[in-house]
Amino acid sequence: MPKLPDTGPADTGPISLWRNRSFVRLWFARAVSSIGTQVTSLALPLTAITLLDATPIQIGYLGIASRAPSLLFDLFAGVWIDRTQRRPILVGADLGRALLLGTIPLAALLGYLTFAQLYLVTFLVGILTTFFSLASISILPSLVKRGELVEANSKLAATDSVLSIAAPGMAGGLIQFLSAPKAILLDALSYLLSMFSLHGMSAPEKPSNITARASIWTEIGEGIYELVRTPILRALAISVSIGTFGLVMQEAVLLLYFVDDLEFTPATIGFIGAVSGVGALVGALNSGWVARYLGIGPTIILGNFLWAIGVIIIPLVGANLLLISGGQIVAKIGAAIWSVNQMSLRQSITPVHLFARATAARRVLMIGLQIIGAALGGLLGTVIGFQATLIIGSAGLMIGSLFLVSSPVRTASV
Repeated sequence: MPKLPDTGPADTGPISLWRNRSFVRLWFARAVSSIGTQVTSLALPLTAITLLDATPIQIGYLGIASRAPSLLFDLFAGVWIDRTQRRPILVGADLGRALLLGTIPLAALLGYLTFAQLYLVTFLVGILTTFFSLASISILPSLVKRGELVEANSKLAATDSVLSIAAPGMAGGLIQFLSAPKAILLDALSYLLSMFSLHGMSAPEKPSNITARASIWTEIGEGIYELVRTPILRALAISVSIGTFGLVMQEAVLLLYFVDDLEFTPATIGFIGAVSGVGALVGALNSGWVARYLGIGPTIILGNFLWAIGVIIIPLVGANLLLISGGQIVAKIGAAIWSVNQMSLRQSITPVHLFARATAARRVLMIGLQIIGAALGGLLGTVIGFQATLIIGSAGLMIGSLFLVSSPVRTASV
């Protein structure tokens, strides 16, 4: 395993992460914005469906608009983030997302909401989210010690999971009684709270002085090379790219399947999301001890398989709410176990000064396939129906899981 330069605070003994002021501010910012984000993840496509009579292809376009910024800007964002302090990037991204999302309820109130605005806002928010996402995961190794990474990621994931239990149900209720555009206003407000929390964070960052020694293309190449030359990073990138290709195919038609085929109300859809949050919480809270028992590599593979098994249940059980909810619980347990451990593994083996760029290279591969998957999902939903598309999409996660079994991830350790 490579020796890591500047991996963060010195290891001075066990100190509770809740006494780490910068980590707590990051945790709070993630928590409040997570509530709003989960509301919007349901409210935005339902706005298109209920107010603008969206077709499967148009929902697929929304998926493309949200993912295209990563494909277009990730590599450049990775260089910028590795060159400079992450905190101002996080604050600026939050402010921009709040202002952009605020235009949707305003336009709906005035009667001027169009698909063009939804696509544009989704695309611009996606650009800011690209910078925020890379900066937020890149800053964590500067806030906590290397040995605390699994615990820190687990706390962040557990908090997201707790909120995901309440947020979808709340989102469904808000959308049903207030309307989807008004529910999006909560997300805008949550980004403002996140911004104020991050503004007061003092991170002991040591950005590499790479501007004096290399061009932007050389720096991008260094991130790509780090991803390609490191077997574990390469295997994780290929697996998640295959898996999420299938997931976004499902995403393009899932809400339409619930609303049109199964005739679920927004409140029912919110309930499914809330129940799945229980699974995410269970997975996040147990990801650490499972990794200690099995090893981090086998734990990642186990999580991936549970995720894949849970996802296939939805299109196979019709309108059986109990079985759909059970499948979502299993899927979210697996996804949380996979997420916490693969993130901690990547943070532990990637040099800090290369992490944003290597992550950006990984995301370009992943998002590129996701965009194709979103378009294909919308097309297949129109041609062969929602249920068949969901079944085909679920195969992606299973293939990604099988790929990991024969990869170096199987024997990986931190």
